[in-house]
Amino acid sequence: MMRRRKPAPVLVPYPGRRWRRSRPKAVRRIWRLPVLVFYLLLAFPLAVWTCARKPAPDAGSYRAFAWWSRQALRIFGIHLRVGGVIPEAPVLVAANHVSYLDILALATLIPSRFVAKKEMRAWPFFGIMGAWLGTLFIDRSDARASQRILRQAGEILAAGTSVTIFPEGTTSDGREVGDFFAAPFEAACWAGTPTIPVALRYEDVLRPGQPDALCPFVGDDSLFGHLWRLAAAAPLTLRLEFLPALAPGLGRRELATAARQAITEALQRMEQGASVTYLRDPRRHSLRDAWVAWRRRHGG
Repeated sequence: MMRRRKPAPVLVPYPGRRWRRSRPKAVRRIWRLPVLVFYLLLAFPLAVWTCARKPAPDAGSYRAFAWWSRQALRIFGIHLRVGGVIPEAPVLVAANHVSYLDILALATLIPSRFVAKKEMRAWPFFGIMGAWLGTLFIDRSDARASQRILRQAGEILAAGTSVTIFPEGTTSDGREVGDFFAAPFEAACWAGTPTIPVALRYEDVLRPGQPDALCPFVGDDSLFGHLWRLAAAAPLTLRLEFLPALAPGLGRRELATAARQAITEALQRMEQGASVTYLRDPRRHSLRDAWVAWRRRHGG
């Protein structure tokens, strides 16, 4: 029996001072929160001009939202690391759900309509913005209304626009993938479009593969409390891996099972991948090393 080789370490330059992971610092809020408020205020006229006056979002609406999402992620110091092939044809995107930041990250990469739970419609700012961007709010407690929304998602796919779903139905801490609801995959079956699983993981810049504990929006987290905590966070890496497409002929239950398995395996590969060896030890200083070497040569 052949033993599995340990992945070789990846040699990368040590990140500069502004990229280093450190403890959350309240001083970051001094500039992040005012800048965030500015972009939140800017979002309203931008959305009114590109989305609210139109019966449905168009290419200009998606470009405007993608630009705004990139600025928001940049404010929080979240850097995207994308793997796989980003689809260009209309597809159903199925991703694991860790935070509302997932929506911003996916919006920067692929123009699509999102399917979200009905409770998000009541969120301040994000609710009205989501409605203007054509988000489909689904009420899981109402079976008929859910079927109507999923049929509408299928019509959007058939018309040539991608749709993004989070089939867990809730957020997780990013360490494990919850059970997938099969019903949202009915849209892909009805439209005859492929499904693209996407694995998302927030990582410490200096600890690749290890999920970050700050970004998950879970439990009793409030929106403002999470934003306040995130405003003090050090820079993070958000890894997104677009996985091979799943054919719509599998059926909705088979699609849900296959998508969950693909995402779970992708997260495991991220965690068990090659270790990182930095080319420069941040704890070493050239002057101190020279002084120590001089003392050794002179018997000090």
